[in-house]
Amino acid sequence: MKDHPASRPPFPRARRRLISWLKAAAEKIRTAAVPFKIGDVVLADDPFNGRRLGVVTVIHGSSLGLRTAADAHPDLVPEVIYYDYRQVRTPE
Repeated sequence: MKDHPASRPPFPRARRRLISWLKAAAEKIRTAAVPFKIGDVVLADDPFNGRRLGVVTVIHGSSLGLRTAADAHPDLVPEVIYYDYRQVRTPE
């Protein structure tokens, strides 16, 4: 009769290091395409969200979260609007 262990044996150390390295490399590749960094002032233009000037606060994959100033009224709370990085440029 075949013996089935209750749990899998752990991966060898070399394989765990390789998996860890590949995960880190994949994350760098995913975020390396974005030419902006947190704190940059940018101008975003989108037909649905309109044109907004803001500061990059979040980078998640190819999306940027911009914290915008409340232009319309001083009592408004600043908001975060998400754009694709290809719709964002630096103001001139």
